[in-house]
Order: sequence, then structure tokens, then C-alpha cells
Amino acid sequence: MPQQYQVQKSITIHATQTNIAPLISDFTKWSSWSPWQKVDPSIVFTLGEPNSGVGAHQFWQSSWGFGEMTITNISHTKIDFNILFNEEHIVTGQVSFSPQDNGNLVTCTLSGEVTTPIFGGYLALFSQYILENTLRLGLNNLKTTAQLQTIPELENANDDSNSPSKN
Repeated sequence: MPQQYQVQKSITIHATQTNIAPLISDFTKWSSWSPWQKVDPSIVFTLGEPNSGVGAHQFWQSSWGFGEMTITNISHTKIDFNILFNEEHIVTGQVSFSPQDNGNLVTCTLSGEVTTPIFGGYLALFSQYILENTLRLGLNNLKTTAQLQTIPELENANDDSNSPSKN
């Protein structure tokens, strides 16, 4: 059985990239949308230094194991990262942004390889299944969080344009 897998999910978020990208590239903001604590209540995250931008990393420990995620590149169109699970399961990931008339199409792609001897193929299938569902949940949470952030901005813009001028 193949030990490699790839998962890709997309969602349209009615917010600008400047509202969405910091939620991903700053690990201090992950608690507002990340699905992992719902999927695995035993998970505990520890932020590294730096905790945002290129080189930012976070660690986790749970009943399922441990790991580390590091942001490796940030550009106008994407954020790249690497994940290492249990010092043997390697994942590369990318979140890309495609501007749309009504916001941004946000696509997350995860490519992994399970290097565990004998059971690696089965673990790859299991990982793909878990990640497909968790990725869908995470993108939905990201959408809600990013769009809720834009409401105060819209209200402020409307307040400024609707407020009577003072003489």
C-alpha cells in the first residue's frame, strides 16, 4: 500500500486576505478557529518563538502522540508549512488565496508520508481520512472567524458614511 497521501479542501471566505492570512500565520490566533481541540480534547499546544510569520512554530502533545508545525514561507498568494508527527510522519502543507468577486477562495493542501514500517500504508489511509474531515471543519471555522472579524469593520465604515457632519 502507498505510504503517501494528499488532502485538499477549499472554501470561499467573504473577507480580504489581510483579514484571513494573520489567522493562519500567527499561532496565537489559532485557538479562535483551529479544530484540533474539538477533535482531540487531550491536545496541549505550546508556542515557540517566534509565534508568527516565517519560522513560527508550535508544538503539541496529546494521547495520540506529539508533533511540531513550522511556517516556512509566506507570500502574497500562499502560506507554506511543514508538520512532523511523532518524529516519523512528515507533512508539507500550503494555504493559498485566490481573490474572488465576493472574497477569497482559500485552499489548503496537505501532502504526507507515513514512514512507519509494515503498517505505513494503513496509517496513511487513516491519516487521510482524519485530515479530510478535520480540514473541512478547520476551513469552516476559519471562514466564520474571518467573516465575523469583518463585521466591526463594515459597521465602522457604515457609521462613518452615515454619521451627520458636525458644524
